[in-house]
Amino acid sequence: MTIIIFVVIGTVFLILSHLKEIKINTEKKQIMERNTYIKELERKNNELRRFKHDYKNFLLSLSTSLNSNNVNNDAIQKLLKYADTNIDSNLTVENSNLYHMNDELIRGIIITKLMLAKDKNIKTNFEIEQNTSIPKEFSVEVTRILGILLDNAIDACSQTDNPELDFALVSFDDHIEFIVKNSIANKSDIDLGKIYNNGYTTKNNHSGLGLSTVKKMIDANSKMLLQTKIDDKFFTIILTVLGEA
Repeated sequence: MTIIIFVVIGTVFLILSHLKEIKINTEKKQIMERNTYIKELERKNNELRRFKHDYKNFLLSLSTSLNSNNVNNDAIQKLLKYADTNIDSNLTVENSNLYHMNDELIRGIIITKLMLAKDKNIKTNFEIEQNTSIPKEFSVEVTRILGILLDNAIDACSQTDNPELDFALVSFDDHIEFIVKNSIANKSDIDLGKIYNNGYTTKNNHSGLGLSTVKKMIDANSKMLLQTKIDDKFFTIILTVLGEA
């Protein structure tokens, strides 16, 4: 009897320890995601300061030239060329509605992946409805899922001759849709029946854990759905979050 009690106590202790470890890992993940967002904001602020500094110098030089009696078209063209070369034209996100999202984590991951796609010279199209409200209870899960989906999309785009990534966030009365659409190299390389399996991947030297992780998170949440579509040129995946927007 003593042995049984000891075994039961030991089992309970192991379960509690495991649950504690899961909680700690989840909290660490949340902190890392927040830190990623904060670092991205800091980087954007530094870029904006540099932009303002360069732009101020550009305007000052242009004003001096215009006020000079010796102004000529060649001088203006040189200044315009300087502006085009030295003032980063990729500092702004195409859709300003992104900055009106109520969720900092989700906004942060979208900005981060958008900048990553730009760095890889991927054509991006982002459509986000104004003042989209996302329920806070889905914040961490949606951020993790979008991170995986956008990473996969960027990787897939990088293997195509004409890389293109489309992202849309659409609000309905009773749900929100996050739509990720990317160009693909070969439709036949993607098996929709296996993409959520552990280890499935179309990438060389890759573990293929991304979408299987997403599937587990979706299965554990009755208010989240995932749909996939494919045609000759594009792969589309839609994350649906149920609930009033």
